[in-house]
Amino acid sequence: MKKCPVCGHENPLPETKCPKCGSYYSKIIELIDREAAAEEEQSFRGQCRRIFQADNVKLALKAECKRWWAGLGLRAKFTLFVIFVFVFALVVTVL
Repeated sequence: MKKCPVCGHENPLPETKCPKCGSYYSKIIELIDREAAAEEEQSFRGQCRRIFQADNVKLALKAECKRWWAGLGLRAKFTLFVIFVFVFALVVTVL
């Protein structure tokens, strides 16, 4: 039996919303909050926030770059390598 955190209505049915007041049960709210926090952590904004809130920004940036690099596949790493080599070759020929 679920008890509504807002109105206190007890519901024996396996629902996610209170039939009396329409608010979500606390377990659903916790799951939604946890998922939103995990999504925020993986987003670019979350990564930047972690870097700028760290005591040592340089180490935090290095750790984020390592995490980002570890998430790439071999094909993506090779593509980035080819792009950097191409740009390096262009710069060397111009100088």
